[in-house]
Amino acid sequence: MKIILHIDMNSYFATVEQQSNPFLRGKTICVAGKASNERTICAALSIEAKQMGCHGPMPVKEAQAVCPGIIVVEADFDKYQYVSRKLFTILESYTPKVEIFSIDEAFIDLTGIIKNHQEAMAVAQDIKQRLKDEVGDYLTCSIGISHNKLLAKLASEMQKPDGLTIIDKNNLADILTTTPVEDVCGIGRQIGAKLKIMSIKTMSDLTNCSLDRLAHFFGPRQAQLLQNMGKGLDNSPVLPYFEYPAEKSYGHSYTLAKNVFTTKDAQQVLLKLSEKVGRRLRQDKVLGRTIGLYIKFFDFTSISEQETVSRFIDDGYNIYQIGLLILARHKITKPIRAVGINISNIKKQTDTPNLLLIDDIKSQKTIKATDKINNRYGEFTIFRASLTKIKDKVQNIPDGRNKRLI
Repeated sequence: MKIILHIDMNSYFATVEQQSNPFLRGKTICVAGKASNERTICAALSIEAKQMGCHGPMPVKEAQAVCPGIIVVEADFDKYQYVSRKLFTILESYTPKVEIFSIDEAFIDLTGIIKNHQEAMAVAQDIKQRLKDEVGDYLTCSIGISHNKLLAKLASEMQKPDGLTIIDKNNLADILTTTPVEDVCGIGRQIGAKLKIMSIKTMSDLTNCSLDRLAHFFGPRQAQLLQNMGKGLDNSPVLPYFEYPAEKSYGHSYTLAKNVFTTKDAQQVLLKLSEKVGRRLRQDKVLGRTIGLYIKFFDFTSISEQETVSRFIDDGYNIYQIGLLILARHKITKPIRAVGINISNIKKQTDTPNLLLIDDIKSQKTIKATDKINNRYGEFTIFRASLTKIKDKVQNIPDGRNKRLI
């Protein structure tokens, strides 16, 4: 039997801020972007703010209405990454099988190192204490223990903050009967809405639903996956970073500071996002040929479309041009709130040039020279002239890269 732990930091960004500034301890705080941006969303809320009815993600203005006097702290991601590295170093002292699931959570596989869940409880308690002793006494984590990742993560969500929960054969049946499907990792908003239409409310309901009925709504492959989730089945391994498969897509998206009313404004942001995607492709020495464009409107409706081209590319300007082709197919009549571009159908780059494409070889030499300068002096030290007029407007587009898809 496998022994998997899921470690999830509680109100992570907020408690890190409270750890570093004792004045904030016990206060209602939210961590957000720059206050000057009226669209700023709460990236994290303190436990005290959550107890007052705030929840994330929500606009800062809404949090201030729910909780008057809430303290807004500007996010410091360098600080959070520094603390995360300390946490992950602690976890790696127990086993090399540590899978970083996000900046504030990880799975560890203790199979073969300890014998049973009771010993896992002792390890979990030790992790909690070391977190306080070695990282910060105001930081807490919730830990779930089970025989697979799905149930370990579910267990870590059951007691917050600072919880410790085991799901095993003794309580599994009761948990499957009472756990809402939306609490299961992997069942998002859209899938949850469809399951609600089908009157599927709990994991047991999902288990008892026929595969044919699920396949009618979701297709056969996803139907089987959903039914396995309902049964608490999960065979996915804990993958340390050195065993990660290659990325299946690369992308960036950006929510604009203000709605834009013309596609020309959206194109300007799209160009910079495309350049960032191209730069990441070249850094990882990969190419792609399926480009996807995403546009979200002011009313939160959206369009999303892909185009597969004949050859593999890594040039941001080529990615941008294909994005423009997709955009031209749509008549934009509503203000645009957000823009995104991604590329998939990825393969490793080879060193063999295409001698029939002389212009491409010249272009690649220019790109390599540009990358070399930007690697040394910072991203967009050198950039296309067409970006000059928007340099100030979108200079600080964050690294909103897509998560790795496994």
